[in-house]
Amino acid sequence: MIIQLLMVVFILFLLALAYNLWSHLNKKFLIYSPAENSRLQGAMKLTSILLVIISVVGVLILIFGSKEANFITLLLGSITAATFSIYLGNIRG
Repeated sequence: MIIQLLMVVFILFLLALAYNLWSHLNKKFLIYSPAENSRLQGAMKLTSILLVIISVVGVLILIFGSKEANFITLLLGSITAATFSIYLGNIRG
C-alpha cells in the first residue's frame, strides 16, 4: 500500500513539473527566456509531453501492473527530468 501511495506522489510530481514547463513556454523560466530561444522552448515542450505520457503509463501500471513494474515509471520519469536538467545546465548565454 505504501508503494502505491508513493507512486501517486511521484506521478503528481511529474505532472506538476510538466505543467510548470508548459506554462512557462512564453514566460521567463529560471534565468532563461524560452520565447527568445526556440531550442529551449522545443525542449520544454518535448519534456512536458513526455512527462505527461510517462504519468499516464504510470497510472496504468499502478492500476494493472505489479509493484515491481512501478520501477518503469520511476526510471523513465527520472531519466526524462535528468536529461532536461542536463540540457538546461549546458545552455550558453
